[in-house]
Amino acid sequence: MDENVVCFYGEDAFFIRSKIQQFIKKYNVDEFNYTTYDLDETPLSEAISDAQTIPFMSEVKVIVLKNAYFLTRQKVKKSTPEHNPAYLENYLQNPTESTLLIISVPTASLDKRQKIVKQLYKTFQVIECKLKGPQDLANWAKRQLANAGLTIEPGALELLIKRIQHSTEFAFLELKKLLMYAKDLDTIDQTIIEKLITKNVEDNVYELTNAILDNKPSRALEIYNDLILHSEDPLRILSIIINKYREMLHVKTLLEKGYQQEDIQQHFDVKSGRAYYMVQNAKSVLKETIENHLETLETLDFHIKSGRVDKKHAVEMFILGA
Repeated sequence: MDENVVCFYGEDAFFIRSKIQQFIKKYNVDEFNYTTYDLDETPLSEAISDAQTIPFMSEVKVIVLKNAYFLTRQKVKKSTPEHNPAYLENYLQNPTESTLLIISVPTASLDKRQKIVKQLYKTFQVIECKLKGPQDLANWAKRQLANAGLTIEPGALELLIKRIQHSTEFAFLELKKLLMYAKDLDTIDQTIIEKLITKNVEDNVYELTNAILDNKPSRALEIYNDLILHSEDPLRILSIIINKYREMLHVKTLLEKGYQQEDIQQHFDVKSGRAYYMVQNAKSVLKETIENHLETLETLDFHIKSGRVDKKHAVEMFILGA
Protein backbone atom coordinates (compact mmCIF):
# COMPACT_ATOMS: atom_id res chain seq x y z
CA MET A 1 0.00 0.00 0.00
CA ASP A 2 1.46 3.35 -1.08
CA GLU A 3 -0.33 5.44 1.55
CA ASN A 4 -1.09 4.87 5.22
CA VAL A 5 -2.75 8.10 6.33
CA VAL A 6 -4.78 10.60 4.28
CA CYS A 7 -6.56 13.69 5.58
CA PHE A 8 -9.38 15.36 3.65
CA TYR A 9 -10.66 18.74 4.79
CA GLY A 10 -12.91 21.39 3.29
CA GLU A 11 -16.52 22.47 2.98
CA ASP A 12 -17.39 20.17 0.08
CA ALA A 13 -18.64 17.14 2.03
CA PHE A 14 -19.79 15.39 -1.16
CA PHE A 15 -16.31 15.63 -2.67
CA ILE A 16 -14.79 14.23 0.54
CA ARG A 17 -17.20 11.26 0.49
CA SER A 18 -16.42 10.66 -3.19
CA LYS A 19 -12.66 10.63 -2.57
CA ILE A 20 -13.08 8.16 0.31
CA GLN A 21 -15.09 5.85 -1.96
CA GLN A 22 -12.31 6.07 -4.56
CA PHE A 23 -9.81 4.76 -2.01
CA ILE A 24 -12.12 1.92 -0.99
CA LYS A 25 -12.52 0.96 -4.65
CA LYS A 26 -8.78 1.30 -5.30
CA TYR A 27 -7.91 -1.25 -2.62
CA ASN A 28 -11.00 -3.39 -3.20
CA VAL A 29 -11.90 -3.24 0.49
CA ASP A 30 -14.90 -5.33 1.58
CA GLU A 31 -17.47 -4.40 4.25
CA PHE A 32 -15.65 -6.41 6.92
CA ASN A 33 -12.54 -4.27 6.56
CA TYR A 34 -14.09 -0.82 6.21
CA THR A 35 -15.25 1.05 9.32
CA THR A 36 -16.30 4.66 9.85
CA TYR A 37 -16.03 6.22 13.31
CA ASP A 38 -18.06 9.37 13.82
CA LEU A 39 -15.97 11.33 16.33
CA ASP A 40 -19.05 13.33 17.30
CA GLU A 41 -20.18 10.10 18.97
CA THR A 42 -17.15 7.80 19.39
CA PRO A 43 -13.91 8.40 21.33
CA LEU A 44 -10.77 8.75 19.21
CA SER A 45 -9.06 6.06 21.26
CA GLU A 46 -11.57 3.44 20.07
CA ALA A 47 -10.96 4.25 16.42
CA ILE A 48 -7.17 4.21 16.78
CA SER A 49 -7.35 0.86 18.59
CA ASP A 50 -9.20 -0.58 15.58
CA ALA A 51 -6.67 0.94 13.16
CA GLN A 52 -3.88 -0.92 14.97
CA THR A 53 -5.47 -4.35 14.43
CA ILE A 54 -4.82 -6.47 11.33
CA PRO A 55 -7.42 -6.82 8.57
CA PHE A 56 -9.88 -9.71 8.51
CA MET A 57 -8.83 -12.13 5.73
CA SER A 58 -7.57 -9.24 3.61
CA GLU A 59 -4.36 -7.36 2.91
CA VAL A 60 -5.85 -3.93 3.62
CA LYS A 61 -8.42 -2.34 5.92
CA VAL A 62 -9.79 1.20 5.85
CA ILE A 63 -10.61 3.19 8.98
CA VAL A 64 -12.34 6.56 8.54
CA LEU A 65 -12.26 9.18 11.28
CA LYS A 66 -15.33 11.28 10.46
CA ASN A 67 -15.87 14.81 11.88
CA ALA A 68 -12.35 15.18 13.28
CA TYR A 69 -13.06 18.70 14.53
CA PHE A 70 -10.38 18.44 17.19
CA LEU A 71 -7.93 19.27 14.37
CA THR A 72 -9.58 22.68 13.89
CA ARG A 73 -10.37 25.78 15.93
CA GLN A 74 -14.07 25.07 15.67
CA LYS A 75 -16.04 24.65 18.87
CA VAL A 76 -17.46 21.15 19.28
CA LYS A 77 -20.89 20.14 20.52
CA LYS A 78 -21.28 19.56 24.25
CA SER A 79 -22.34 15.97 23.59
CA THR A 80 -19.11 15.19 21.68
CA PRO A 81 -16.69 12.85 23.52
CA GLU A 82 -13.40 14.35 24.66
CA HIS A 83 -10.59 13.32 22.30
CA ASN A 84 -7.00 13.04 23.42
CA PRO A 85 -4.89 13.93 20.33
CA ALA A 86 -2.01 11.89 21.80
CA TYR A 87 -3.67 8.70 20.54
CA LEU A 88 -3.44 9.95 16.96
CA GLU A 89 0.00 11.53 17.47
CA ASN A 90 1.43 8.21 18.64
CA TYR A 91 -0.25 6.36 15.79
CA LEU A 92 1.17 8.73 13.17
CA GLN A 93 4.69 7.98 14.39
CA ASN A 94 4.23 4.32 13.54
CA PRO A 95 1.10 3.73 11.40
CA THR A 96 -0.05 0.16 10.78
CA GLU A 97 1.15 -0.92 7.33
CA SER A 98 -2.02 -2.82 6.46
CA THR A 99 -4.35 0.03 7.51
CA LEU A 100 -5.35 3.06 5.50
CA LEU A 101 -6.43 5.69 8.01
CA ILE A 102 -8.61 8.39 6.43
CA ILE A 103 -9.30 11.54 8.42
CA SER A 104 -12.33 13.57 7.35
CA VAL A 105 -12.70 17.19 8.52
CA PRO A 106 -15.68 19.02 6.93
CA THR A 107 -14.48 22.56 7.67
CA ALA A 108 -12.76 25.27 5.65
CA SER A 109 -9.40 24.99 7.44
CA LEU A 110 -7.29 23.01 9.89
CA ASP A 111 -5.58 24.51 12.92
CA LYS A 112 -1.99 24.64 11.68
CA ARG A 113 -0.78 25.73 15.12
CA GLN A 114 -1.37 22.24 16.45
CA LYS A 115 1.60 19.87 16.58
CA ILE A 116 -0.49 17.01 15.20
CA VAL A 117 -1.66 19.06 12.19
CA LYS A 118 1.93 20.04 11.42
CA GLN A 119 2.81 16.35 11.58
CA LEU A 120 0.06 15.49 9.09
CA TYR A 121 1.23 18.12 6.61
CA LYS A 122 4.88 17.11 6.96
CA THR A 123 4.54 13.34 6.58
CA PHE A 124 1.20 12.42 5.01
CA GLN A 125 -1.31 13.50 2.37
CA VAL A 126 -3.50 16.45 3.34
CA ILE A 127 -6.03 17.25 0.61
CA GLU A 128 -8.28 20.31 0.55
CA CYS A 129 -11.80 19.81 -0.83
CA LYS A 130 -13.06 23.29 -1.67
CA LEU A 131 -16.58 24.06 -2.74
CA LYS A 132 -16.70 24.75 -6.47
CA GLY A 133 -17.50 28.33 -7.41
CA PRO A 134 -19.86 29.19 -10.30
CA GLN A 135 -17.03 29.39 -12.85
CA ASP A 136 -15.53 26.07 -11.74
CA LEU A 137 -18.97 24.47 -11.97
CA ALA A 138 -19.52 25.96 -15.43
CA ASN A 139 -16.20 24.58 -16.70
CA TRP A 140 -16.94 21.19 -15.14
CA ALA A 141 -20.45 21.05 -16.64
CA LYS A 142 -19.18 22.00 -20.10
CA ARG A 143 -16.53 19.25 -19.91
CA GLN A 144 -19.09 16.63 -18.90
CA LEU A 145 -21.43 17.68 -21.70
CA ALA A 146 -18.60 17.81 -24.26
CA ASN A 147 -17.55 14.28 -23.30
CA ALA A 148 -21.08 13.20 -24.20
CA GLY A 149 -20.92 15.06 -27.52
CA LEU A 150 -23.17 17.90 -26.37
CA THR A 151 -22.92 21.66 -26.53
CA ILE A 152 -24.86 24.09 -24.34
CA GLU A 153 -26.10 27.57 -25.20
CA PRO A 154 -24.65 30.40 -23.04
CA GLY A 155 -28.04 31.33 -21.55
CA ALA A 156 -28.77 27.70 -20.76
CA LEU A 157 -25.38 27.29 -19.06
CA GLU A 158 -25.94 30.41 -16.96
CA LEU A 159 -29.35 29.12 -15.82
CA LEU A 160 -27.97 25.65 -15.15
CA ILE A 161 -25.24 27.01 -12.87
CA LYS A 162 -27.70 29.27 -11.07
CA ARG A 163 -29.84 26.23 -10.23
CA ILE A 164 -27.12 23.77 -9.22
CA GLN A 165 -24.48 25.93 -7.52
CA HIS A 166 -25.81 25.53 -3.95
CA SER A 167 -24.65 21.89 -3.65
CA THR A 168 -21.97 19.79 -5.35
CA GLU A 169 -24.00 16.64 -4.77
CA PHE A 170 -27.11 18.24 -6.25
CA ALA A 171 -25.04 19.46 -9.22
CA PHE A 172 -23.73 15.95 -9.83
CA LEU A 173 -27.20 14.36 -9.70
CA GLU A 174 -28.87 17.02 -11.84
CA LEU A 175 -26.17 16.87 -14.53
CA LYS A 176 -26.47 13.09 -14.58
CA LYS A 177 -30.23 13.52 -15.16
CA LEU A 178 -29.55 16.08 -17.91
CA LEU A 179 -27.12 13.75 -19.71
CA MET A 180 -29.65 10.92 -19.65
CA TYR A 181 -32.39 13.18 -21.03
CA ALA A 182 -30.21 14.64 -23.80
CA LYS A 183 -28.57 11.43 -25.04
CA ASP A 184 -30.19 11.80 -28.49
CA LEU A 185 -29.65 15.57 -28.75
CA ASP A 186 -26.78 17.76 -29.96
CA THR A 187 -27.43 20.99 -28.06
CA ILE A 188 -28.85 21.95 -24.66
CA ASP A 189 -30.97 25.10 -24.73
CA GLN A 190 -32.58 27.15 -21.98
CA THR A 191 -35.99 25.50 -22.46
CA ILE A 192 -34.49 22.11 -21.55
CA ILE A 193 -32.88 23.52 -18.41
CA GLU A 194 -36.12 25.21 -17.32
CA LYS A 195 -38.01 21.98 -17.88
CA LEU A 196 -35.56 19.53 -16.37
CA ILE A 197 -33.32 21.08 -13.70
CA THR A 198 -34.95 21.41 -10.29
CA LYS A 199 -35.07 24.81 -8.66
CA ASN A 200 -33.78 25.05 -5.12
CA VAL A 201 -36.67 26.40 -3.05
CA GLU A 202 -34.53 27.85 -0.25
CA ASP A 203 -32.31 29.74 -2.69
CA ASN A 204 -35.36 31.19 -4.42
CA VAL A 205 -37.01 32.20 -1.14
CA TYR A 206 -33.69 33.73 -0.05
CA GLU A 207 -33.77 35.85 -3.23
CA LEU A 208 -37.45 36.62 -2.66
CA THR A 209 -36.77 37.83 0.88
CA ASN A 210 -33.91 40.03 -0.33
CA ALA A 211 -36.20 41.56 -2.97
CA ILE A 212 -38.75 42.39 -0.24
CA LEU A 213 -36.08 44.00 1.94
CA ASP A 214 -34.69 45.92 -1.06
CA ASN A 215 -38.20 47.31 -1.66
CA LYS A 216 -38.59 45.49 -5.00
CA PRO A 217 -42.11 44.01 -4.71
CA SER A 218 -42.46 43.29 -8.43
CA ARG A 219 -39.29 41.18 -8.42
CA ALA A 220 -40.37 39.40 -5.23
CA LEU A 221 -43.80 38.69 -6.72
CA GLU A 222 -42.17 37.34 -9.89
CA ILE A 223 -40.08 34.87 -7.88
CA TYR A 224 -43.11 33.88 -5.78
CA ASN A 225 -45.32 33.23 -8.81
CA ASP A 226 -42.55 31.20 -10.43
CA LEU A 227 -42.37 29.00 -7.32
CA ILE A 228 -46.16 28.55 -7.38
CA LEU A 229 -45.95 27.66 -11.08
CA HIS A 230 -43.51 24.89 -10.11
CA SER A 231 -46.07 23.49 -7.63
CA GLU A 232 -44.53 24.84 -4.44
CA ASP A 233 -46.97 25.17 -1.53
CA PRO A 234 -47.49 28.83 -0.48
CA LEU A 235 -47.54 27.73 3.18
CA ARG A 236 -44.14 26.09 2.78
CA ILE A 237 -42.81 29.23 1.09
CA LEU A 238 -44.19 31.33 3.95
CA SER A 239 -42.57 29.02 6.50
CA ILE A 240 -39.15 29.43 4.85
CA ILE A 241 -39.59 33.22 4.69
CA ILE A 242 -40.41 33.26 8.43
CA ASN A 243 -37.32 31.17 9.18
CA LYS A 244 -35.18 33.57 7.13
CA TYR A 245 -36.47 36.55 9.13
CA ARG A 246 -35.92 34.73 12.43
CA GLU A 247 -32.39 33.90 11.30
CA MET A 248 -31.73 37.56 10.41
CA LEU A 249 -33.02 38.70 13.78
CA HIS A 250 -30.85 36.14 15.57
CA VAL A 251 -27.74 37.18 13.61
CA LYS A 252 -28.54 40.85 14.23
CA THR A 253 -28.69 40.17 17.98
CA LEU A 254 -25.39 38.26 17.94
CA LEU A 255 -23.67 41.05 15.99
CA GLU A 256 -24.87 43.55 18.58
CA LYS A 257 -23.17 41.35 21.22
CA GLY A 258 -19.87 41.61 19.35
CA TYR A 259 -19.91 38.35 17.41
CA GLN A 260 -17.76 38.21 14.25
CA GLN A 261 -18.44 36.31 11.02
CA GLU A 262 -16.38 33.31 12.19
CA ASP A 263 -18.39 33.22 15.44
CA ILE A 264 -21.64 33.31 13.43
CA GLN A 265 -20.39 30.43 11.27
CA GLN A 266 -19.63 28.31 14.32
CA HIS A 267 -22.84 29.27 16.13
CA PHE A 268 -25.08 28.22 13.24
CA ASP A 269 -22.74 25.43 12.04
CA VAL A 270 -22.83 26.68 8.43
CA LYS A 271 -20.27 27.09 5.65
CA SER A 272 -18.17 30.26 5.52
CA GLY A 273 -19.88 31.55 2.36
CA ARG A 274 -23.30 31.18 3.94
CA ALA A 275 -22.11 32.92 7.12
CA TYR A 276 -20.83 35.85 5.03
CA TYR A 277 -24.24 36.45 3.43
CA MET A 278 -26.04 35.97 6.76
CA VAL A 279 -23.93 38.74 8.27
CA GLN A 280 -24.29 41.04 5.26
CA ASN A 281 -28.07 40.61 5.21
CA ALA A 282 -28.40 41.29 8.93
CA LYS A 283 -26.24 44.42 8.67
CA SER A 284 -28.24 45.81 5.73
CA VAL A 285 -31.63 45.88 7.50
CA LEU A 286 -32.86 47.78 10.54
CA LYS A 287 -33.73 45.54 13.47
CA GLU A 288 -37.11 47.29 13.77
CA THR A 289 -37.93 46.41 10.15
CA ILE A 290 -37.10 42.74 10.72
CA GLU A 291 -39.22 42.63 13.89
CA ASN A 292 -42.20 44.34 12.21
CA HIS A 293 -42.11 42.03 9.19
CA LEU A 294 -41.69 38.98 11.38
CA GLU A 295 -44.70 39.94 13.50
CA THR A 296 -46.82 40.37 10.35
CA LEU A 297 -45.62 37.04 8.93
CA GLU A 298 -46.38 35.10 12.12
CA THR A 299 -49.88 36.62 12.28
CA LEU A 300 -50.39 35.73 8.62
CA ASP A 301 -49.26 32.16 9.26
CA PHE A 302 -51.82 31.85 12.09
CA HIS A 303 -54.63 33.26 9.94
CA ILE A 304 -53.86 30.86 7.07
CA LYS A 305 -53.71 27.80 9.34
CA SER A 306 -56.96 28.79 11.05
CA GLY A 307 -58.67 29.10 7.65
CA ARG A 308 -59.30 32.85 7.83
CA VAL A 309 -57.45 33.73 4.61
CA ASP A 310 -56.43 32.03 1.35
CA LYS A 311 -52.76 31.05 1.60
CA LYS A 312 -51.71 32.00 -1.95
CA HIS A 313 -53.27 35.48 -1.88
CA ALA A 314 -52.20 36.11 1.73
CA VAL A 315 -48.51 35.71 0.84
CA GLU A 316 -49.00 37.90 -2.24
CA MET A 317 -50.53 40.65 -0.09
CA PHE A 318 -47.58 40.49 2.30
CA ILE A 319 -45.10 40.82 -0.57
CA LEU A 320 -46.95 43.83 -1.99
CA GLY A 321 -47.49 45.50 1.37
CA ALA A 322 -44.10 44.87 3.02
